[in-house]
Order: sequence, then C-alpha cells, then structure tokens
Amino acid sequence: MMRTVTMKRQSSRRQCLPGAHPHRAGDLKGMFFRLFVVGFCMACAGLQAVAQTTGDREWTDATGKFKIVGHLQEVKDGVAFIVNADGKTFKVPVTKLSAKDQEFLQGGPSPFEMVDSAAKPSTSGGSSKPEAAESSGAVAGAFDWSSAVTVDWDSAKEFQSLAGVEWKAPLPESMKLDFEPKRAPLAKKSTFHEGMHPLAVNPLCKRAVVGYTVSFAVPKPLSRLSLVDLVAGKAVQSDQVEANMRPLALLNDGSSILMVGASDERGGYETADQLQVWKFSGKKLVRSASWVPFPMEKEAWGKRQNASVASAIPIKDNDVLMCSDAGHLTLINLEKRKPIWHAKLSGNFAIAASTDRKLLALMDDKVVMVVQIEDAEIVGSSSLESNTHVAWPRIAWSPSGKRILVSYTNTLRVLETKTGEWSLSYTSVAGPVAPNSLSFPNDDFALLDNHLLVHLPTKIQVCDYRDAGRIETIGGTSFIAMLSDGGGLLATGVFPHPAAQKMLDKAQTDPSVFLIHPNVSVAINVSGVPGQYQQAVMQGLQKAAAASKYTVAPSSPITITASITGPKQEAVSYIASGSYVVNSYTSTIKLMWNGRELWQTGGTNVPGMLMTKQGQTIEQALAEAGKQPNLSVFEATRFPEFMQKPAENAAPGRNSNALMSSQFTMQGLVDGK
Repeated sequence: MMRTVTMKRQSSRRQCLPGAHPHRAGDLKGMFFRLFVVGFCMACAGLQAVAQTTGDREWTDATGKFKIVGHLQEVKDGVAFIVNADGKTFKVPVTKLSAKDQEFLQGGPSPFEMVDSAAKPSTSGGSSKPEAAESSGAVAGAFDWSSAVTVDWDSAKEFQSLAGVEWKAPLPESMKLDFEPKRAPLAKKSTFHEGMHPLAVNPLCKRAVVGYTVSFAVPKPLSRLSLVDLVAGKAVQSDQVEANMRPLALLNDGSSILMVGASDERGGYETADQLQVWKFSGKKLVRSASWVPFPMEKEAWGKRQNASVASAIPIKDNDVLMCSDAGHLTLINLEKRKPIWHAKLSGNFAIAASTDRKLLALMDDKVVMVVQIEDAEIVGSSSLESNTHVAWPRIAWSPSGKRILVSYTNTLRVLETKTGEWSLSYTSVAGPVAPNSLSFPNDDFALLDNHLLVHLPTKIQVCDYRDAGRIETIGGTSFIAMLSDGGGLLATGVFPHPAAQKMLDKAQTDPSVFLIHPNVSVAINVSGVPGQYQQAVMQGLQKAAAASKYTVAPSSPITITASITGPKQEAVSYIASGSYVVNSYTSTIKLMWNGRELWQTGGTNVPGMLMTKQGQTIEQALAEAGKQPNLSVFEATRFPEFMQKPAENAAPGRNSNALMSSQFTMQGLVDGK
C-alpha cells in the first residue's frame, strides 16, 4: 500500500504597493462600462412588453445583477452582440451570461447571418480581425466554433490520480522518429522586437510550426506562423495577422494549428484561456472563432476566472490531450468539443506523451504515473518522499522509452520504465534545476532550460549550448529553431554533439579537473544528529563514503554533513486504508565545501510502502516506525563520482559551470572552451 500526503495550498491575495492606487486604466474602463450598463438597464426596464412582440428578449449576466433587453445580432469569438430598441449594440462574453441565456444560444435555429467582413464588429479579447485574416467561418468543417458550447464533463469518464498502483507499465512501442527530418530555412525577423514562441512539432504528420509575435513598439500586436514540412525541409510562410496568439499544437492533418492567446486582459487581444484554429489557405491564414474550454475553473485574486490552456498534444484524428493551468486534464474531441475522459490534478503537474502517442508520463505533485492515453488506465505509479517540495515540475521520456526523467525544484530524478524504481538523481545547488523546460535527448543526458547538458550518471555539466531560440526534443532528435535579423533556421541535432562527448570522455580520465572525484578526501560531521544516534550515523556514513570511493580525512575542506530533525506529528493516508498520525523524523545528508552546499539527499522514517506483520495493524506498524529515525538511509547513500567546483560568478539565469560551451549559428555549432 502506497502512502500519500494531502497538503493545503494557500490562496494568493492581490496587494498594492504603498502609495499606489488600486485601479488601473483597464479597471476604470471596466467600472465606467458597468455603470453605463446599469443606467441603460434601468432606462430599458419599461420596454419588456415591447420586447416580447418584437423578438427581443431580456438578457441577464451570470451574477443576476445586470440585465439588458434586445435582440441577438451575432455571436463571434465567444462574444454575444445584442442590439437594443434604439439600435445601439452592446457586447458581453457568452461565458458571463446566465445559464438560461447560454442554453438559449445553444438551441433553436442559428442566429448567425453571413455578412461582408467589413461590416463585422470588432471585439477585444479573442477577435478574428477582418483586416488581418479571412472570415472566422473560413476554417470549415471540423472546427466551426461559432456557436457557444458548454462542455458536458459529466458525460466523460473521470480519471483519478492514484499512488501505489502496481507497476506493469509497458515500454513504448516506438520512440524514434520513423523519418529523417531535414533542416528548413525560416524567414528573418519582421521587426527588431519580434519574438519566437515554443515550437510545436508533430511526429505523426511529420511537420512542425513556428510562431512569432511582435507586440512592442507597434500600434497593434502582430502574429505570424511558419509551417514546416520536416521531410522536404521546406517552410510555408504566412503574412502577419493582427492577433496576439502562439501555437499550442499542430494537429494531425498537418495544416490546422491550435492557437492559444498570449495577451492579458488589459491588452485587448486574445488571452490564454482562448483557443482558435488557424489554417493556411495558400499563404494566407484563416481563423476559427474563439473557444474557452475551461470557463470559471480557476480562482485568482479572490475571484473565479477562466483557466488558461497550458498544453495540448494531438493523439489521433481530432482527439487532443489538453490540460489547463489549474490541472484539468482531458482527452477531448475538438470537432465535437466532447471530452472522452478527464481528471482534476493538483496545482503541480507535468505531462509528456510517448512518440507514438499511446502512453502518457504524468507527474501529479509527488506521484509519477504511466497512463494508457486511449482509456486512461494507470499501468504503474510511484511516489516521491513525503517531505519532498515540488515546484516547477517537468517530465520527459528518454529516446529508448526505458527511462522517464522528472525535474522539480532543484532536483532531477530518473524512473526506470520497466521496474518503476528510481535510479539516477541530480541536485542543483544554484537554484531551480529546470523551471522553464526539460529535454531528455539521450538516455544518459538531460538538457535543462534549453541550454545546459548534464551527464546523469556522473552529474557532470558537460556543455552550455547558447543562442538557440527554441529547442524541442522528440525521440532523441532535437529540433533547434533560430531567429535573427538576417534570417531564421529550423535545424535538427543530437545531444551530446561529438565535441561534447569527447570533452566528457577526456574529463573522466583526468579527475584533477573536478572538485569531487574518485579517492577524494572528505571529513564527516554528525553534530546535527541527536547524541544517541551519532555513533550509528558516523558508522553508516563511513561505509557509504567507502562504497562511493571516498577517503575519510578529518582535515579535508570537503565535508559530509548529517542531521536529523523531529519527531513531529504528520498526517498520512494509505490507499483504501484511511488516515493516520505518525511521528516523523527527517534525515539529511549534504556535501559541503568551504561552507558552500554542493549536493544533498535524505529520507524519512515514514514508509512509502507499508508492510505489516502477521496480526499487526496499520496503527501498530506506524507506531513502531515512529519510534526512531530511519538510520539505514545514511549507510545506503551513494555520493556523486564527479562534481565540478561551483561557479563563482555565473551569468544571470545561467547557473552553469559546464566543461565547455557551444554556440548555435546559422552555419552550425561553434565550440568554445
């Protein structure tokens, strides 16, 4: 039986700096608009009888506070346009209308009438601008999102995240690409301030899409796309369109791009809760209406609001695995906007699909699972230690599929797919290990935050790769996008590249270049351990040091430092067995050098997998475990074989002390020292 711990999260509150006024320009505009609507509704209160005979109706917002009488002109990009008896047009997001009004919009004959694009009203937040792209109805067939739809989550299977599921995970059938991708030229920057978005690579249709947006020093934000045929090595360039959106996924038809908003509420353009589908018509883009898949599912700043769409992975046909930033995970059919299954995860989660899109590696706070995507069956789960702090979680498959890499806070760990057991680990003492991105380009190497290559068995930082706009790795092949004033490029590569592998091999034959190496001298400090346990801990660490090929010398500046804290009462629960209270001790082991922390590990006395003796209850087993710390963790510790000296002055945001650096250029990699 596997243990899980339930933790409470504090809700954040919005604060103002001393002397700052709490209302900004956008807030004032919203306040004036609300006051105007209230006045308007009061003036129209006597029009009810007329409205019933002219086809008008009374519209109410979700709170019931505001009402307006008029007829529906159209619904566009999730916004309803209502015309009153005086011919004035008012707009309101469909998601902010009452349930009755939303039901009215879903049923009956279509209220939409095709009009000339020049006559269409402009909307802020989720608009398809007619001067920048063709009509929102031009994306035909599968993605006609012009009508409002309330997703029926109750009709779908609900998936429950579970720890302690017996590990029976199969290896992915295929992780390697079944084609040879070619490099493709990309257009140069449209302006100096244009930025590149994360890549969307689809191995099933053998294409990729690169997105760009410029929103600074321009009168209105402009976005463009490059659709790349990876087999032919060619890109179809689009003209810029007026929008602030980025690619979320390239769908399996190879030409439809699922886009997500990149603006904030005050920007007046598409926000991160809105989706559109863009498609090329020749070299022009046509766009669907906007759709908000996760309305009112997140609480922020003390109020309910729409959840943002965090990720999307095409699975088959128009089925897409999609997740919100609030942890709502679903396999959903985009054509029907109908969920197949869904789950509510914690606030700390990460997902990664196998190359063949059949298996999902899922991290839900302290639980790591492998899930069959088609039917949401968990085929294995494993848990982190109860005292683990999880932040910035990331997860990735290795090129062989035999390993799953997870990162959180300042730690990397490798899970063996065949056994469900943890093997290699790496701890960064310089801060978060991979807060922005994580790649697994080789079964023995991790690429952190788009630039730092770490050799997992030795913990060596091998190479600092620089000047790549974006890197996306699938099945051991890395796609590297670059953007410059002179031109752009989508290239492919394999990490480590030959020069980095050669540097690693050379360094391992010359241990003197490392602070930690085989036969290094270390001291042992157990002053942080309660007196009754100090002798046992000292003996355990001496054996661990010898097993790690360290030499114990009391005068060494490198110190193994041990500590034990506790006991403290901790609430724990086991699957199908209820909750219990146990005395918890935490054991910590650190490698220190001249007062600086190099490396850390530890453990707890609370068992993750609880085994009871014959006739023993769970309470009795936990009471026995809570009598003293877990002293076996000290002898079982294995210390790093190699470790570099910490950098004194690392560049901001680049906590790197790599053996070498290599720069991406349009001509290829240029290696440095």
